[in-house]
Amino acid sequence: MTAAALIENRPPPVFERARRSAQTEILDDPISTVALAPILRDLARFNGIMQGHRPVLQWLDRATRSLPPEQPLVILDIGCGYGDLLRAIQAWAKRRGRVIRLIGIDLSAQVIEVARSVTPQDQNIDYYATDIFDFRASEPIDFAVTSLVTHHLPDAMIERFLRWMEENARRGWVIYDLQRSIVPFYFIALAGIALRLHPVVVYDGRISVARSLTKAEWEARLRAAGIPREAVDLRWFMFRFAIGRLK
Repeated sequence: MTAAALIENRPPPVFERARRSAQTEILDDPISTVALAPILRDLARFNGIMQGHRPVLQWLDRATRSLPPEQPLVILDIGCGYGDLLRAIQAWAKRRGRVIRLIGIDLSAQVIEVARSVTPQDQNIDYYATDIFDFRASEPIDFAVTSLVTHHLPDAMIERFLRWMEENARRGWVIYDLQRSIVPFYFIALAGIALRLHPVVVYDGRISVARSLTKAEWEARLRAAGIPREAVDLRWFMFRFAIGRLK
């Protein structure tokens, strides 16, 4: 299916400063693996250009500072998408001589199929198509990470998600996601032209910004989930947030 066909008859993205958008994204709906692969590839390319992995890797540096490199760690990426964050974490661990086991999960079996296809076998990353609330790890999870996922969830589900990570990630967790702001809403449209991004990346990206949370909304979700604000490190990075919790 062509990009034009995917976007055809879809309403244009709309931004509201006062509230999260309820618009759905193209990638929220079923899509063929053939059509999906180039979209995920361009999404990963754009995230790489925007240094999207940097806040997560910096958080992992802080989180593991006191742990010996030879101590095995299990890291779970929730909503792993193209697998690019997992591969970045694998490279980060290799540079530091860290022993890690990486697990990536995503709701979509097609997304997981694409992620497996672009991940070298020697990287030893386990991928599963499953809902996080149904996932049962074969061993304890040390750290849970998630990137550009939570804006897809309604507020009540974000609170449930926070509680799941708090209960299941024994050493800590980090969420990386967009900030709802007019600046990135329009910036991604310009970047799409300059970088020749897949039109679906631009369309969904603008809706993603409109669906994202502000700092005040994140603080409200943390309170509702029963997580003390002082226990969480909430950092701003280029109209994005890294919300991290170390135990």
